[in-house]
Amino acid sequence: LAVAPLAASFGRAQLSSAPVPIPQTVEDVLHQMSDQADVIFLGEVAAIRPHDDGGLASGFIEIDFRVDRAIRGITGGTYTLREWAGLWSGNVARYRTGERLLMLLHAPAASGLSSPVGGLDGAIPISGGGAAPVLVNAAMASSAPVVDLRWLGARLPQSASFKINPILPPTPLT
Repeated sequence: LAVAPLAASFGRAQLSSAPVPIPQTVEDVLHQMSDQADVIFLGEVAAIRPHDDGGLASGFIEIDFRVDRAIRGITGGTYTLREWAGLWSGNVARYRTGERLLMLLHAPAASGLSSPVGGLDGAIPISGGGAAPVLVNAAMASSAPVVDLRWLGARLPQSASFKINPILPPTPLT
């Protein structure tokens, strides 16, 4: 998806009491996730700082992002995400310095802590912008960043008959 159409697709849904429909496509999943996000941006992890306030239960991790494209809830520059340290238990790094991500985040709570929508599903890896990514069709060839949304297909309802679905091509962000 190009950044402009992608950004436009993140428009706020009207609040209603109607039940949320079950997503039928990857685009539906992305729209539902963006409707839940208060902060959306494309950025690069600049720094990761743990803060131990006397134990894992009260500690937090700060992740600084250099914002390349602000879409909702911020104006750009840098953004610091604060996550509960318990999400990082077992020495599992949720993010890496230099990693580029499309972030769909919940609004920070009164504590200042926040998290991506749908767990790490709301931290969508970005490739490209440097070396040309491997693309399925030549018309998409450019050095523009590319977001691969195929993994969002795991959020779609699946039938019990282990049907193999075709692979969706990566989508460029321009």
